[in-house]
Amino acid sequence: MSLARRALRDGESSVSALAQRVGYTSESAFSNAFKRTTGIAPKRYRDAARAAATS
Repeated sequence: MSLARRALRDGESSVSALAQRVGYTSESAFSNAFKRTTGIAPKRYRDAARAAATS
């Protein structure tokens, strides 16, 4: 998940493409695992990380 967090913060890939890149067969499975690990959905994580970087 650390690779996924970094990619969401710094990359432009879609959540679906990122899910496949880190080894998940579906965006849904990745999103569920990401939320279970971080407490926040991938898109919300990306939005929050980018907002914090611009503040």
